[in-house]
Amino acid sequence: MMTRTNKKQWLALTISSALAAGAHAEIFISQYVEGGGYNKAVEIANSGDSDVTLTDYQLAKSPNGNGSWDSLDLSSYTIPAHSVLVFANSKADEAVLALTSVATTHQALNFNGDDPIALLDSNGQVLDMVGAMGETFGKDKTLVRYQNAYQPSSVYIAQQWVTLAKDDLTGLGELEALEPPQAFQCLDNGNDPVFTAIQAIQGEGSRSPYINGYPYITDEQFFVQGVVSAVSTGINQGFYLQALEDDHNPLTSNGLYVYTQSNPNLAAGDVVCVRGQIQEFYGQTQLKLNEQDWVKQGEQTAPVATQVEVLASDENFEQTLERYEGMLVNLPQALDMRVSRTFGYDYSARRNNMVLAHERVNLHPNQKYAAGSDEAKAQSEDNSLRRLFVESPTPAANGVVPYYPEFGRSDVDQDGSTEDYIRINDTLFGIEGVIGYSYGDYRLYVTSTISKDNFVRNTPRTEQPNLAEQPWNKKDLRVATFNVLNYFTSPFGGDENRFGSNRGASNLGEFEVQQEKILQALLRLDADIIGLMEIENNGFGDNGAIAQLVNELNARVDNRKQRYEFVSVDSNQDGVIDALDAVGTDAITTGVIYRPSKVKLKQVNVIEMPRQIAPEVLDDDGKVIEDGKNYQRNTLAPTFKVKGGKEKLTVAVNHFKSKGSKCWEDAAPESEGGQGGQDVDQQGSCEAFRVAAAVALGDALAQIKGHKVVLGDFNAYGKEDPMLVLTDYTAEQYGKVIRAARNTFIGEDEQFGDKGAVIDHNYGFINVLGEMHPDGWSYSYNDEVGALDHILISPSLSKRVVDATEWHINAAESTLFDYNDEYKGDLPKYQDHYRSSDHDPAVIDLNINGGSVGFFALSVLGLMGWRRRQLSR
Repeated sequence: MMTRTNKKQWLALTISSALAAGAHAEIFISQYVEGGGYNKAVEIANSGDSDVTLTDYQLAKSPNGNGSWDSLDLSSYTIPAHSVLVFANSKADEAVLALTSVATTHQALNFNGDDPIALLDSNGQVLDMVGAMGETFGKDKTLVRYQNAYQPSSVYIAQQWVTLAKDDLTGLGELEALEPPQAFQCLDNGNDPVFTAIQAIQGEGSRSPYINGYPYITDEQFFVQGVVSAVSTGINQGFYLQALEDDHNPLTSNGLYVYTQSNPNLAAGDVVCVRGQIQEFYGQTQLKLNEQDWVKQGEQTAPVATQVEVLASDENFEQTLERYEGMLVNLPQALDMRVSRTFGYDYSARRNNMVLAHERVNLHPNQKYAAGSDEAKAQSEDNSLRRLFVESPTPAANGVVPYYPEFGRSDVDQDGSTEDYIRINDTLFGIEGVIGYSYGDYRLYVTSTISKDNFVRNTPRTEQPNLAEQPWNKKDLRVATFNVLNYFTSPFGGDENRFGSNRGASNLGEFEVQQEKILQALLRLDADIIGLMEIENNGFGDNGAIAQLVNELNARVDNRKQRYEFVSVDSNQDGVIDALDAVGTDAITTGVIYRPSKVKLKQVNVIEMPRQIAPEVLDDDGKVIEDGKNYQRNTLAPTFKVKGGKEKLTVAVNHFKSKGSKCWEDAAPESEGGQGGQDVDQQGSCEAFRVAAAVALGDALAQIKGHKVVLGDFNAYGKEDPMLVLTDYTAEQYGKVIRAARNTFIGEDEQFGDKGAVIDHNYGFINVLGEMHPDGWSYSYNDEVGALDHILISPSLSKRVVDATEWHINAAESTLFDYNDEYKGDLPKYQDHYRSSDHDPAVIDLNINGGSVGFFALSVLGLMGWRRRQLSR
């Protein structure tokens, strides 16, 4: 890398003696630096014979190429003749700042490789521009303008710029004369080249046979000839070549990605000659060009997409995809590619995309298998071998799925729901694109468009939960659990929240959509008792969130016998239930609504959950990384008498500590009994604290007589430690030791001391959904699904279960259908029950008073045909 510190840097404030711009002056962007960290710089040049004051000029950034501009006024600056000004981020490295004229914290100098940079006039019109809207053009690059392009251009022309490596500051601070390279000739020392076949470069294995190890790139340059199948101008800069002749070997790919470092002016069907080095770039076989070493030689019919086919010799689906790396492909229906994450933001790749999985949805490894077990590890590995990311060629605009133009925009039958949607477990077929590899996974860069006709709805949308009854076994009570995703009323006329700020809708319009979606879901659940999570903890007065919800719900119920009341709590025991009462001290809480026509409230129980007061955890510099203070939401567990009989039922509604924020055990080093920041068994954070909650819950419920339904959002998948403790854990059965968190207290009473505790018992509850639907799920995270929302029953209810299920109205749906306005663009808002929350409701039908022979008794009797029918729904 070269830096020129001997050149004088020019910066002059506007003064009265400034010369007027010369007749031949041109003001343009001459260099762009998108380096590591805050190494961001833009060089503006004056090629004229006179000094130019930048009156009414603005330096601007368009965030993510969204069309808006963050503008820095340049009117105070003057550029001398034949010179430059360098504007840089003030947090850049010293090497950048040494060459900088103006250092600033302005957003215009805080850009990434997908943020176009422009010079604007006083009316906001683009005078000169680096980058294109919706494209990743400059990530980790320095771009320097060729001398023959020393003039402004309102559109970005990649061929006007030479690409240098990340943090290369060559020429920054001076108007350097860079001549464009001579046009590439498809010659080898003046002779016709010997072409290397694309199939030979790809080879039959996972790595090119020309690569023998680090640095994973050949010294030798190779000539390759092929026909362009696709051009990548957004996420990547390059094109895909298809071999001109098929070698009829299914083990070798006929395609190859060519990395050009800039957007090539090519189209599908162009026949080209290229010269470059063979490279394995983070697992992708590609040809890397150091210059613009390609030339168009002619045109032919564009390649036709090849249907992906699994061979008997493929060890796994990843090996199948490797055989098609770099090729234009089509996913046929028979391949059965299931949507395992709908279109949304991918925090790893930092863009919107979706994920498919071969033949099944990716189930979280801890849903069916004990966390940390060999079976769970095998499930995780199997998931990784099945996934295929689906990418748009350019970053998606807000509210748009680029390859599905009608997504979310139709409502042909005017029923308030769109016909154009994507759901988890849909089979997607007929989509075309090229196969690439990055961020550790195979990716389909889409070249076609799709519609609703490209999906098989394996789990179709339904208007109500799909529950069965048998002539001998009819329900007399329905119980459900529903996480209402931060239903807050305090900003919209509700009572004050004394425990925190608003986590829900940010404006009235959002709230109205949120409320209607939740109400539509509750009406269709048609449950007699519903446990709620994430409802605002602003009391039980007339303007509390739960009162508001019940009032709105009842206003939509015509039959008075179907109307609801809510369970209220006199938390301060003053004999008056009002807005000052609460369940716990978090901003959100658990709640219960019920139908008085079906059950009579006999007793209100609030089970206090543990808090953790452990020592601080410090890093090597003495900085606190975990303060040891953690809390859980209390459990509301009212006891009802079921009308029509004498049976009592306690419904315990839970919302255990989340997986997202660390507890002491997560942060502390292994030498002190912690995990050292590692999540080795994929339980997320705070699993030991959730175990302490499970113990507290189990002990408290043991003191309450009668039948019990224990439900809610446990923030634990089906076979994670808290669920095992509540159900059937033994060390012998699961081959693991389960520990509870240290320094936990229930009220002022110590639960577990400095060493925490080894838990050697269980509480014997039956996980109904886990038994009936072992592959069931209620939540989606990344591209894996699993059940965080559970319904557990006491053994006394095992003969009284009619049916139970998760209702896939939320987790299966795109986040673009939720209530908030952010990232939606002009996508229509629907006030239906789909995506009313991020968790699916779960529901159980019981025959409490009829003495029926239920699901578990039937299983014992060997009548398994009925169960198989249930599991196949």
